[in-house]
Amino acid sequence: MKTIPLNTRKKKKTHYLQDELIRMIKHDPTVLGFLQKACLDGVWYWDLMNPEHEWMDPTFWRELGYNPSEMPHSPSAWQDIIHPDDLKTTIDNFHKHLENPEEKFDQVVRYIHKDGSTVYMRCRGMALRDDYGKPMRMLGAHMNITPLMEASNQLQEANDALKLKNKELEHFSYIASHDLQEPLNTITMFVDLIKMEYDKRIDEDCDRYLGYISDSVDRMKLLVTSLLDFSRLGHEAQIVQVDCNKLMDEVISDLDNQIKESNAKITYKKLPVIRAYETELRLLFQNLVGNAIKFQKPDTAPEIEINAILKDGWTFSVKDNGIGIPQKDLHNVFGIFHRLHKLKKYEGTGIGLAHCKKVVNMHNGDIWIQSEIDQGSTFYFNINV
Repeated sequence: MKTIPLNTRKKKKTHYLQDELIRMIKHDPTVLGFLQKACLDGVWYWDLMNPEHEWMDPTFWRELGYNPSEMPHSPSAWQDIIHPDDLKTTIDNFHKHLENPEEKFDQVVRYIHKDGSTVYMRCRGMALRDDYGKPMRMLGAHMNITPLMEASNQLQEANDALKLKNKELEHFSYIASHDLQEPLNTITMFVDLIKMEYDKRIDEDCDRYLGYISDSVDRMKLLVTSLLDFSRLGHEAQIVQVDCNKLMDEVISDLDNQIKESNAKITYKKLPVIRAYETELRLLFQNLVGNAIKFQKPDTAPEIEINAILKDGWTFSVKDNGIGIPQKDLHNVFGIFHRLHKLKKYEGTGIGLAHCKKVVNMHNGDIWIQSEIDQGSTFYFNINV
């Protein structure tokens, strides 16, 4: 069948600047050279009617450590140095594009440098067809993306290692928590047995000592349960639309007893609707508001104000008029089991703010504090899902 020359196809009207640029490229080799150096790492042009002939830009060979004058203008030249695992995919994509123009010829392939190292090239091409759609030529370009791919691979390896460490840590927390429960239950059982068996023979001191043991066991159980809850936080969580005003209504309902006992005043309005992990976000607000109620100044009713502004995602603030936090402790309070006050004065496990930090991290955000002793604290956090 007689083929139609490429230049006989009916051309669409083009912008005069495009025509001018094409003429400059045609008549001034320095223009083509500039475009190649600025945008690409090698242009190639393949005669599909004589497939053993393919012109490869010298830049391509230099990127791979070869002397361009020693390399033939033949497809076999690059096929001999492409990574064996990538050759079949490249050829398959090439034929798919020839059969169907909608199938893009665009992939990342690995070449073997002359020194034996791996070079990642983005290879793109476009078949030039006659009026009947038959491929006549193939025009393409290479771009060396090795630094980008190496950085991406390193990041992926770091992410995989981090996921593995997190999984191991969560598994350890889960196993440790369960293993610790058993001896605690055994201690509780024997304390109860001693009280039953020796009830009439236990004096006041012994009864007090047994009480100390029971109280310590109960605190340890609470710590173990808190550790287990911390390790489970975020498991199987899903991002959904959350109305923060409704969420705060639920938090206020959950804290109803503490609010009434302390005569706390809590204000919030016009909080946003955001995408978030709903259960975890609720725990975050509950911990912060609960702490604001707990750490109140003597003879002063807690006043808590919650606001949000559109900055770095959504940035929330929870402000109180409580006892405040020393400046030296502002960066330490988010550590697990970190306590600033004695247990007798303020109950708790010291894990609540660690929960808060973990929840905020799940939402790609940060959490920080501004505080002064006896002037209150403001907790800030942003949600950026």
